[in-house]
Amino acid sequence: MPNGDVTLSLTRYVLKVDENSSRNPTNVSKPLDQRALHDDGNLESATDVEAELEALAAADEESVLFFAPDAPEIPDGPTSPPPPRARWGSNASSRRDRSESPPASFWGTLKRQTARVAAPERPPTPLPAKKRERIILSSHEVHCVVSSRHLMLASRYFHTILGGDFPQAMTLRTGGHVVIPLQDDLDSMIILLNIIHGAGRKVPRQVSLDVLSKLAVLVSKFEMLPTVEFFSDTWIDNLQRGGLPKGYNENVLPLVFVFWVFDRPDEFRDMTRLAQRESTEKLEDDVGDMPMLHGIIDAIKRDREFAIETAITVVQALIDRYMAGQAICDSALDDELRYACDSMVLGCLMSSSRKIGIWPKPLAPFNGKKFRDLVKAIRSIRILDVCNKTSSRRWNSHGPSPNCHGLEDSIEASMENIEAGLDGLKLEDYPKLR
Repeated sequence: MPNGDVTLSLTRYVLKVDENSSRNPTNVSKPLDQRALHDDGNLESATDVEAELEALAAADEESVLFFAPDAPEIPDGPTSPPPPRARWGSNASSRRDRSESPPASFWGTLKRQTARVAAPERPPTPLPAKKRERIILSSHEVHCVVSSRHLMLASRYFHTILGGDFPQAMTLRTGGHVVIPLQDDLDSMIILLNIIHGAGRKVPRQVSLDVLSKLAVLVSKFEMLPTVEFFSDTWIDNLQRGGLPKGYNENVLPLVFVFWVFDRPDEFRDMTRLAQRESTEKLEDDVGDMPMLHGIIDAIKRDREFAIETAITVVQALIDRYMAGQAICDSALDDELRYACDSMVLGCLMSSSRKIGIWPKPLAPFNGKKFRDLVKAIRSIRILDVCNKTSSRRWNSHGPSPNCHGLEDSIEASMENIEAGLDGLKLEDYPKLR
């Protein structure tokens, strides 16, 4: 069986989060010379830390992770490679240091950074939260030595490129080894490689939504859901214990993508329902770099626009009916009261509709409008009539006249029907791309 005959080449980035935008404003109140000294100290500290990080990254530029063959002394799976053997024939030639403890330089760096931290004299004044910017300090290649047989069994993607007539497959057959460069997230790929090669103890049982989204991207790209399904159910169940969003926010679309990739129909329907009811026309801006299926986004946008259009049409139809000029009220005793009653109802409908922005009738895609907020505003329309405000007979041919001739009840029933139709998407309608 092939053992370590494929090398996946990925890139590890050393990142730094730029927090200059949220710097403590107490420095502004210091004298100029003290501020300059403090800033110089910060600059020197930051320079030292960056230099040390780059030195550590440079020392690890030739990183190699072995997934096949497994290290002989580690029973539960892959590990980093040992240092080279000593000279042949020496006493140290058969010994390898496999300690997983960080190098001494790591502890030295940590100690120096801790020594620079001084206790503040007073608690800092918090500033409004701003978006953090990630800066790449350095990067280096990491080579993952894996088994082609494991890859082909676990992934339809690798089965295709390593078992067919692709250049990678021809190189593997002729040379016995092939290097495949990848542009994917390294940490997420390591998790999947541990699953593929049976190193279950190294696979985390709980991951953040950000990591889960990256894993979903790789699972979708490499078509390996059956291989990771056991772990994905554990990840999602643990994530759900923290609670899923109750309203639309930046986490909804990543969750839609995760539930689509990992075949979770109930959660997929719940999240797409939130997007249908509470998103705006700028839904595509929230997709970002996720390889979201275009059909899902298009369906959410289409359902949102149709629901908003239908809700506005309900009120528009009532306005058109009362503007037609025919007497509608049949509860008043004479024509003048019926005319006054119809006029008051029409005025209430037009005034309220203009107030909530649906008169004159807006056009799709209804910029800035959310279905949930619009329906709430329509339900709050207050309709007055003359019949219930006078001593006139409040009976019509069908018995007692309901509230405002039943208009409020009619609007409420229509809104409930529209909401019932906006109940999320079905997962089976959006199969995975093959």
